[in-house]
Amino acid sequence: MSLDDLKNLIKGGVFISPTKGALGLDIVIEELINFKKEKPEHKYNIVIGTDSEKRDNGSEFVCVVAIHRIGKGGRYFWLKIFDERNLDLRSRIYQEATVSLALAWALLEKDLEMRRKIIIHNELEIHVDIGQKGPTKEMIREIKGMISGNGFFVKIKPESFAASTLADKHL
Repeated sequence: MSLDDLKNLIKGGVFISPTKGALGLDIVIEELINFKKEKPEHKYNIVIGTDSEKRDNGSEFVCVVAIHRIGKGGRYFWLKIFDERNLDLRSRIYQEATVSLALAWALLEKDLEMRRKIIIHNELEIHVDIGQKGPTKEMIREIKGMISGNGFFVKIKPESFAASTLADKHL
């Protein structure tokens, strides 16, 4: 799926919040903004991550957007996307990165106020479920370059909790 196809899926998708239930992207954005407004004196990160799993009939992706009130908890929202292709590990990792980029751009395109604030405060990170150990270690430079080339901060394991913990929980 292309970045534009994924953005359209995300914009029309239903996100699940453990505390608020099913929400559209517009409401997710409102929730992120309202969470920051509750305690504006704190520092925040908005974190995006995607994890995937191969299924019998394709590949399943779970993408997460989380707001982290540094040192004081946070909230997150997740969305499942299904791809009918049976992707190998390398292709799935690239698609995970593409899904995360699509979510980041969908968020920023949807709300210009959020875009301005996030850019000013360098608050947006993309977490990728790859690390120095295991079969994904050869992909680190490529994937980090892909994400940072789009203007986003990137974190890998063990710091990539949005992908390796939150998204993984909903596969």
